[in-house]
Amino acid sequence: MTASSLIDVEPLRTILRMECQRNYANTTVLGGLDKYLHKWARNTRDKLNSPELLTQFRELRLSDSSYAEWSVDKRKAWINDVLDWLAQAEATVAMAPVKRSKTRSKEVSRTSARPAVRSETGDKSLDSPVTVAKGIATSSANKLAKLGVQTIRDMLYFFPRRHLDYSQRKPIAELEVGEEQTILATIWEARIARLGFQQGTEVIVGDETGNMRAVWFNQPFLAKNFRTNAQLVLSGRVSEFKGNKVFESPEWELVEDKELIHTGRLVPVYPLTRGLYSRQVRNLVKRVLDDWVWQVTDFLPQEIKSNSRLLDLPEAIMQAHYPDSTLAKDEARRRLAFDELFLIQLGVLGKKRDWQEGQPGNAFAFNKDKLDRFLISLPFTLTQAQQRVLREIIDDLQK
Repeated sequence: MTASSLIDVEPLRTILRMECQRNYANTTVLGGLDKYLHKWARNTRDKLNSPELLTQFRELRLSDSSYAEWSVDKRKAWINDVLDWLAQAEATVAMAPVKRSKTRSKEVSRTSARPAVRSETGDKSLDSPVTVAKGIATSSANKLAKLGVQTIRDMLYFFPRRHLDYSQRKPIAELEVGEEQTILATIWEARIARLGFQQGTEVIVGDETGNMRAVWFNQPFLAKNFRTNAQLVLSGRVSEFKGNKVFESPEWELVEDKELIHTGRLVPVYPLTRGLYSRQVRNLVKRVLDDWVWQVTDFLPQEIKSNSRLLDLPEAIMQAHYPDSTLAKDEARRRLAFDELFLIQLGVLGKKRDWQEGQPGNAFAFNKDKLDRFLISLPFTLTQAQQRVLREIIDDLQK
């Protein structure tokens, strides 16, 4: 077993190297590097059997890093230390003897049955069926297949049709009726209520500027999610009922020290089919992005990306789904559009080369006197550019 498969060395190393290339700007991971580090550390801590590695792990403070608050110089020095530690951890684990036991055959069987989610053969993993991702059952996979999504790679390139701009939060007192808006408020009360002829959920929320209602028709089961005094983000169109502002069936998320997916940001709107719902698809796509996008191989040389000011491919894919801003969304689209045109052009040139190599050329005889008489008969004189193109055509014909 390699160190990468045991303690996930390669994904973190790739991200840290990308962060170095971005001049330690804390933009490699959507939402900041600290969140990824804390998650990685939680999954890794118990797998460190070496006391020395564990001591260094604690000294690096991977599980409670404050990368976002550090200066660039401190970020640079810290990343260098972590990369050195990862190299040492990889070497230590690679040299460790494999313990054999009577249950060896069962362990091998279980290991071989696991999907290669974090294998170093990234491209092969990306072509695995979507069911290897957490939370995607066969029933959901069958529905996704109707939308052309069958593999992890398909899911990464399953881009939203558009985004709803829920990024600008407003105080309750400043909400405007008829507009799409977002608030951050405290839950005062949540209950199952009769809304029209059916039961639904009614929540009273408030901030320092006032209180208001939010209602969800025919969804009484939502009431149990809203705890009194919890912080709640609501995004949607504001209506008016009996002179009071109200959110009707808004998108919602509890603020629990996690990254917002459905509210408070540019929220993706994906194509749907019967049996798939917006929140469900957003959750599935976000989970696949977090776990898999860093395995995407960027085929463009760094020189081309630098000269054309293009995002790295994993970052472009992430920002195309969950952009940090409108500018980031546009930059992602520019990179992906460049890729599409670039690959089309390569395909055309490849076809041309195959055609040229597969067929012998037939040279055409060229009569210069006739061409000169024709050019003199024209009521205009060819420009320099036209003359150059004409020479190129003649050269091709003669070959």
